Amino acid sequence: MKRLLKVIGILIVALLAFIGILAVYNQIAIKAEADNIVPNGEIVDLGNYSVHVYSEGDANAAPTLVFMSGSATVAPVYDFKALYSLLSDDYRIAVVEKAGYGYSDIVEIDRDVATMVEEVRNALNGAGINKPYVLLPHSMSGLEAVYWAQNYPDEVSGIIGIDMSVPDAYADGALNQKITRRMMTLGRLSVKLGLLRIPGIYPLNEAPLTDEEVIQQKLLMYRNAVNPVYIAEGQNVWENAKVVKAGGNLTCPLLMFCSDGTEIGDFWIPVQKEFAEENQAEIVFFDCGHYIHYFKSEEMKKQIEAFLDRILE
Repeated sequence: MKRLLKVIGILIVALLAFIGILAVYNQIAIKAEADNIVPNGEIVDLGNYSVHVYSEGDANAAPTLVFMSGSATVAPVYDFKALYSLLSDDYRIAVVEKAGYGYSDIVEIDRDVATMVEEVRNALNGAGINKPYVLLPHSMSGLEAVYWAQNYPDEVSGIIGIDMSVPDAYADGALNQKITRRMMTLGRLSVKLGLLRIPGIYPLNEAPLTDEEVIQQKLLMYRNAVNPVYIAEGQNVWENAKVVKAGGNLTCPLLMFCSDGTEIGDFWIPVQKEFAEENQAEIVFFDCGHYIHYFKSEEMKKQIEAFLDRILE
C-alpha cells in the first residue's frame, strides 16, 4: 500500500509539474505568436477598439448575407467558410467578428444586445457594406438578429437562422445559469493553464480551410478562447433574451435550420418550433449537431438559394 501511495504521489507531482510548465509556455507562446496573427479582411476602427470584417463576392450585389457567430466561436471568419464559400459566387457575403472574436480586439465592453447590434452595424458601415442585409445568425447571435430586425426593419430583408437561439431558450428551466457560469469559469482556467494546446482538447473544424487558415484558426483559438468578452456575453444573455422577447414578433421573412438538439437539451426543438410558428417561419430539421454548417452546408446552400429567390422577387 505504501508503495502504491508513493507511485500515486509521484504521478500527481509529475502532472502538476507538467501543467505548470504548460501554463508558463502558454503565456510565452501567446506573446510570441501575436505577430503571426494576420487578418484576412478589413480592420474597422470603432473608436476605442477595432473590429474585423471579412467580405467576398460581388460588391454590387444586394442584399449582403451577414454571418453572425454563436457564443465563443474563436474565429468566425474560418468557422463559417464551409457555408459562405458555396454562396459567394452569387451573393456578397460578410462575416463581422465582434469584439473578442477572430481578429477583433479583446476589450472590456458592455454586452447587452443593443450594444452588440450597434457594433455590428457600425462595423459594416465602416467597411462600406451598405444595407439591406440578410442575417445568418448561429446559436446565441439569434437574439441579436431578431433584435436587429425588430428595431431596424428597413435594414433587414430576412433572417436565416443556423440553429439560432430564440428568447424562450433562456427561460427558467432551460439553459441553467449556474451550470453555464461554472462551465465558463472552468473554461477560463483551462485557457490560463494552456490546456487547449493539448491536441484534441478543443477540436476545430478544418475541412474547408487552407493550411495557412488552419494555422491562423489555431493561433486565434489560443488567443481568444473563453476570453472576458465571451464571459460577459454569457452573463448578459438571460437579460438580453428578455429584451428580445418583449420586442414582439418579426415582420421579415424567416428561415430556420434546426439541429437534432442532442448537444443542447430536450427543450431545444420545442422552443424552435414554437418560435417558427409565432413568426410564420419556414423550419428545416437536420439530424446533426449544433454546428449545422459543418455537416449540411450543401443542403443548406440549396435551401438558402430557394429562400432568397422567394423573398427577393
